[in-house]
Amino acid sequence: MEFFRRHGCDAVVLETGLGGRLDSTNVIASPVCSVIMNIGLDHTKELGDTVEKIAAEKAGILKPGRPAVCYDLPASVRAVFEKKAGETGSPLVFSDFTRLVPLDNSRAGQSFSYNSFSDLRLPLLGRHQLKNAAVALDTVATLRQSGLAISDEAVRDGLSSVIWPARFEILSETPYFVVDGGHNPQCAETVAENLRVYFPDQRRVLLIGVLADKDYARLADILDPLADEYVTIAPDNPRALPAELLAEHLSRFGKPVTACQTIEDGVKTALSRAGTDGMVCSVGSLYTAGRVRACFGR
Repeated sequence: MEFFRRHGCDAVVLETGLGGRLDSTNVIASPVCSVIMNIGLDHTKELGDTVEKIAAEKAGILKPGRPAVCYDLPASVRAVFEKKAGETGSPLVFSDFTRLVPLDNSRAGQSFSYNSFSDLRLPLLGRHQLKNAAVALDTVATLRQSGLAISDEAVRDGLSSVIWPARFEILSETPYFVVDGGHNPQCAETVAENLRVYFPDQRRVLLIGVLADKDYARLADILDPLADEYVTIAPDNPRALPAELLAEHLSRFGKPVTACQTIEDGVKTALSRAGTDGMVCSVGSLYTAGRVRACFGR
């Protein structure tokens, strides 16, 4: 907070670290607006083993009389936020994804329209990123109602220049190498869909490293239909699953699997196995993403 004060911030986007109700960021008594994004099963030991239980923890950031914007969620999850909003007297807006109009989509990015905005450009890949953008646009509308001056030009410039490292980020094109920090089943679904959309015909080598306490078995089940071959690595973290154990697990799919001792060797091996006509997708943990990106000078 002192850092923000010293820099004279006009507005601060303060991301909750884990859950919401008990997170340290929840000391903010009266936010201009609370924002709830999509909810998946992650950190279940701390937050609960159902999306409804996790939603109850996240709903803890709703504050008396302050507005909130929510991702379009299933009815059972939506009900959790509606109940909390009723208790706190929080005006609640759910984004309406039926109003999203995709216009263009390629490996260079996508364009879309939403509500009063037309032909917006977004360099991020994947249908889910359009949904994220819709929530951002609804948040902008809410902030404007609260008195913040946010111009249409600022919105367009912000979306067109956004960078999100390690979210289906293309690091090279010869061959194509994509890094995604997805580490749970929900993220795996978006990676699988993106591989179908953006790389429908290429040979796909998946470079995978996971933490042992994540649901890597389900992640692998989701990604396997998109994989032609695997290369395994271990994230730089004490909770990492050894590359050899992950390779042993993936071998049940009956596809070639190579275990590597370092992340750098894994990148080199995956590129070699992909060849000039294939592609590599690094996935499974944000703890591998930094060193993977460093292999490409990022």
